[in-house]
Amino acid sequence: MIIDDEFVIDVNKKAKLFNDFFAKQCSIIENNSSLPSEIYFWTNKTLSKIEFSEEEIYKMIGCLDSNKAHGHDMISIRMLKLCGRSVCKPLKIIFENCLANGYFPDEWKKANVVPIHKKSDKKSIKNYRPVSLLPICSKIFERILYDRIFMFLSENDLISQKQSGFKPSDSCVNQLLSITYDIHKSFDNNLEVRGIFLDISKAFDRVWHQGLLFKLKQNGISGDLFNLLVSFLENRKQRVVLNGQFSPWANVNAGVPQGSILGPLFFLVYINDLCEGLKSNPRLFADDVSLFSAVSDINITANQINSDLTLINEWAFKWKMQFNPDPSKQAQEVLFSRKIKNVCHPNLNFNNDVVNQVPSQKHLGLILDQKLDFNEHLKVISSKVSRGVGLLRKLHHILPRFSLLTIYKSFIRPHLDYGDVVFDQAFNESFHKKLECLQYSAALAITGAIRGSSREKIYHELGIESLKSRRWFRKLALFYKIYKTKHPPYLYDLIPKRKCIYETRQINNIPLINVRHNYFKNSFFPSSIIEWNNLDIDIRSASSIDIFKKSILKIIRPKANSIFDIHNPLGVKLLTRLRLGLSHLHDHKFKYNFQDCLNPLCICGVDVEDTKHFFLHCNNYNQERQTLFDMIARVKNDFLNLNESELLNLLLYGHFTLTFFENSEILNASIAFILTTKRFDGPLI
Repeated sequence: MIIDDEFVIDVNKKAKLFNDFFAKQCSIIENNSSLPSEIYFWTNKTLSKIEFSEEEIYKMIGCLDSNKAHGHDMISIRMLKLCGRSVCKPLKIIFENCLANGYFPDEWKKANVVPIHKKSDKKSIKNYRPVSLLPICSKIFERILYDRIFMFLSENDLISQKQSGFKPSDSCVNQLLSITYDIHKSFDNNLEVRGIFLDISKAFDRVWHQGLLFKLKQNGISGDLFNLLVSFLENRKQRVVLNGQFSPWANVNAGVPQGSILGPLFFLVYINDLCEGLKSNPRLFADDVSLFSAVSDINITANQINSDLTLINEWAFKWKMQFNPDPSKQAQEVLFSRKIKNVCHPNLNFNNDVVNQVPSQKHLGLILDQKLDFNEHLKVISSKVSRGVGLLRKLHHILPRFSLLTIYKSFIRPHLDYGDVVFDQAFNESFHKKLECLQYSAALAITGAIRGSSREKIYHELGIESLKSRRWFRKLALFYKIYKTKHPPYLYDLIPKRKCIYETRQINNIPLINVRHNYFKNSFFPSSIIEWNNLDIDIRSASSIDIFKKSILKIIRPKANSIFDIHNPLGVKLLTRLRLGLSHLHDHKFKYNFQDCLNPLCICGVDVEDTKHFFLHCNNYNQERQTLFDMIARVKNDFLNLNESELLNLLLYGHFTLTFFENSEILNASIAFILTTKRFDGPLI
């Protein structure tokens, strides 16, 4: 392949521009703050040594995805897997020597960076984020270090419960459940809640290495391990890879290493003490910071929040971080309230600016509005799902049903699923109908069914449950995890505990949460406890989450009607319409009050034109029917012994006693019959 020299020069220039921009972001904020003169230890325990084993390294390599990209050293995961156990001992020796000498190899600290477009104008370099690719051996080493350090921090309760980011037992949805629980509880007590949302500028790129090392010491990291982590942060380099061309290497002088395993954990350590001394209820999710305070007295609450905002500003200055410097990302406040009469609250101030009051705020992917009715969130996901459904309609004539259903489940339904346990019952009936309508539209696009077809039948056709049932399932599955594992603790603590261990009445039930109003009763924890208590005791006693899920899915998920991998978009669509009982046939159109069909009779004049008449009796298609029966006889020679209902079912669905191939032959024969009759040609008015 011949590459134009001018093209190479242009790509090299772009790569250098990207690398210069990304490297520039990795710089600390210059101010006159300095490290504290004395160190305050959060624990009297220390972690200085780590043991390595060949077996652990071998298992770790085995778990790696061979399709993942490798770093600049060109050592791929596939290569390491081919080496098998022979590579484990050398790696173990290297890791042990690195720890003993407090040295992290420089070659493992070099990252290939790929620019990924985020949003908006592709010509603006600010709209790209760097994705770093590090050497695989480095990541194996880091994973072992991460596991030991995280275990040490967790066992000694050193990571704040207010932090939900980058923690194995936590998630965005968990934090949203906690936030909405507190707000609903305040509503139940006729209180308003002031919520303030802050954003740290370039948080991961601006971490001050000296400050991070100071905090690692505070958390008990010492000795050889501490020296190794000092080396880990020093002398890091990166280069941008663009269309096979490389920029020169650039130094990375600040921030937690992008693409590294340890980077997120280091950030948690760095931001962990932000909540110290705050009187409001702070919540952290990585670099997202929010404060919530129930309003009992408007002046006292305002003073308390303003005091907390001052402390946050002081923390940021001390540790060389910066909140909301961009005018377009200023601090926002939402006043959560269900009061009819508006109350004028005193202003809040942050960064020498008045905090902007807004009617809603997108937080961790969910739009929280003032009444927590989630109508704004519904509008956003409706728009996204509608675009996805439009794509399904365009692809219907190209792709088989299985592919369309996979696209829906993988790329469209997640928009409906995300946060569903938070807003499950905290809405009115119209909200529920709009959500279900979105999935119904997708089901129509996948099957080619006519709008008005039975929703229950079309869901059965695809083997999918209603969104209402799906939310019930997902809510109970999450409740099972929280209740059985007791993680995360801040959610487990919200579940009432039985006070008397000798109480025998309903001993297997969880005590209910006391509520005054339905909007609190319908929120996650109060409603989940009620539904949990209503479950069969055998389901509640499931020994694992997988067994629990399977038990619930047996209740709510219908078995799909197979089309046996037939890829004939038009034929499968018409067959599906006959299965669902809404098609061109007069009886179908008459039952659904089509204006162009005044009676259900077939034009042959013998009987009503329903599915059975069309397949088995209509005199207009005797020749086509004989061809159909001849084809069926080659697969199931005794088919004429079936009664009419059984025969019709065979033609529409196949039969469980037949093989996959035989059923495919039968359905192909039925589709050939449908198409050759030309009964379904033309538009459906």
